[in-house]
Amino acid sequence: MRILIVIDDFFNKSNGMCISTQRFAHEFKQAGNEVRIVSCKDGGKAYYSLPELVVPFFKKIIAKEGYHIAWPKKKVLKAAVGWADMVAVETPFPVSWRAAKYAKRMNKPAYGTFHIYPGNITETLHINNWFFNNFFMYFFRDISFRNCAAMQCPTEKVKAELEKYHFKQKLYVISNGITQAFIDNPHKKEVGHPFTILCIGRYSREKHQEVLFKAMKLVQHNQKIRLIFAGKGPLKKEYEQLARELPAKPIMKFYTATQLRKVMRETDLVVHCADVEVEGMACMEAFAAGCVPVIADSPLSSTASYALTAHNLFPAGDCQRLAAQIDYWYDHPAELVKMRQRYRTYAKEFTVRKSAEKALNMMREIEKKN
Repeated sequence: MRILIVIDDFFNKSNGMCISTQRFAHEFKQAGNEVRIVSCKDGGKAYYSLPELVVPFFKKIIAKEGYHIAWPKKKVLKAAVGWADMVAVETPFPVSWRAAKYAKRMNKPAYGTFHIYPGNITETLHINNWFFNNFFMYFFRDISFRNCAAMQCPTEKVKAELEKYHFKQKLYVISNGITQAFIDNPHKKEVGHPFTILCIGRYSREKHQEVLFKAMKLVQHNQKIRLIFAGKGPLKKEYEQLARELPAKPIMKFYTATQLRKVMRETDLVVHCADVEVEGMACMEAFAAGCVPVIADSPLSSTASYALTAHNLFPAGDCQRLAAQIDYWYDHPAELVKMRQRYRTYAKEFTVRKSAEKALNMMREIEKKN
């Protein structure tokens, strides 16, 4: 099958949506398919390269998020879609909906992957409220993915949300998946030395890492705990100020995937604070590598569905409950070791390879019906 993947910023190394797309592209090729990419040329050269689309009012905000939006050039998109047997659109932005539109005209099947909730956008723009979130969901339904025959939903929770907004496409639940390198990652046998907490994600409003900073002030053994914020982003200076208020200075830096796996070997807990999350790939990779998760629970957090016990959850935004959960795991090392192994076994259900196989089966179904 000739698969065309359409995404704004394919070569981005810090965005979960882009990283997931890179992994699926690799697996599709490994399965014997021919894969070509339509993307902005920042950071690499796609088979079909597009210039960056500069949105004047939002230029600085988008740049701070480390993301690039592609300019949907008609000639390039028509050539790309004309080559393909299947068109996979990965974003709700212009390049994707234009590609799906041309696919419809050329009688080529297309499907979309739902990577972004409106809250992921509106939180960054400081307009996270009912009106704008509803507006964007209806925009996604009626404009972004209108010409897609199917939608790939990373979780059952995402599927339920799309059903709530009456998306007309057939909905397939297929996880973004975990790469084998995280599942095979070695881990220390004991707990502590020192007890380490990891928080992974961009320093941005939607990730709500400030909740962990506040919780650490309340944790009983906070002076003995090593705290690592793995990431980068627009709130770096604000987080550096919060870091100065803690009794033990946290480590704040960006890690490559290889470096992050080394950090995970020595990590006891991974804390996931985001209250709007389509799946939470970073958290999944961490628990696959042996880090026991403590996850924010909210209506739009699919990551919360990966909590295996009540001690793996805390109410989103509640720093006191988060501190209590951290204290619990610190005080119960034997239970933490058992939970670590339980999560490592659980993670094997969500490999990227299994997800890619499901996605290819979805494409075959779409192709037959087209």
